[in-house]
Amino acid sequence: MTVLRHFFLTSRGQPLPRWLEAFPDGSVRPYPQVGTVLVRRPGEALIWLHLGQKERQPAARLKSVTLAAPSCRIIVLSNLPSETEGLACFEAGAAGYASALITPEGLRQVATVVEHGGLWVGAELMTRLRRALAAKTGTPPSPDRLAPLSRREREVALAVAEGASNKEVARALGITERTVKAHLSAIFLRLGVRDRMQLALFVNADRPATADKRHIH
Repeated sequence: MTVLRHFFLTSRGQPLPRWLEAFPDGSVRPYPQVGTVLVRRPGEALIWLHLGQKERQPAARLKSVTLAAPSCRIIVLSNLPSETEGLACFEAGAAGYASALITPEGLRQVATVVEHGGLWVGAELMTRLRRALAAKTGTPPSPDRLAPLSRREREVALAVAEGASNKEVARALGITERTVKAHLSAIFLRLGVRDRMQLALFVNADRPATADKRHIH
């Protein structure tokens, strides 16, 4: 597996020491200007976007970074984490959202989850995301919200909603990863969800978010 570079983008004059304690080889840079290219090969780096207290347009900031670092996953580190800001960041394509004061160990844990295709979402924000999805889809709570699915599709949906990767689902069900992907395409279409994150929110809509953090792979 290719080792990703770590770029910390911030308006601070100096980085927080914990960032480089977590990733000693990380690079700290200012926010990119329009037309700036941060990476030469798509997806070669993990981007940590630091949002200060005066940031008024987090989604716009995130989108500008996306243009400068194509196909790279972006984790937002916020000075003042809030549900509203977190929702805006995920809507804009963030792969994770956490406090800028997260510990070095926490930073490494977030990186591991995101590098393996997961999303890092706090429990409180997960609850808000569920509500937002329900409002957007107009889907009321149902005794069996997976009724439109076949038996095998239901098995795949439940496994993915619990955080399993395609490889893990394939191994558990004795099918190929290609078949898992095909099932997911059908599941997304039948349930009216866009991606794995929305699927997890849909499946778990009636469950309390009791964990300190949720990892959706």
